[in-house]
Amino acid sequence: MNNSSETVTFDTYIRSVENQEVKGILLKLKNEMRKPDITWEAVKTILVSLEKKDPEITKEILLLLIQESE
Repeated sequence: MNNSSETVTFDTYIRSVENQEVKGILLKLKNEMRKPDITWEAVKTILVSLEKKDPEITKEILLLLIQESE
């Protein structure tokens, strides 16, 4: 995660990811979360695929999402 004094948001985090496959999963998650009829199953499926690719990024994303929801 970005350690600078800049506030890291979900969007800025996605822009900082260099792995294109992980970035694609994150963009899919972002798009899914914007839907008005979002389901837990859809989000969970995306998170599971992210966890398989990069468990550390998954933890960071979950923390970011929790912070942004407060």
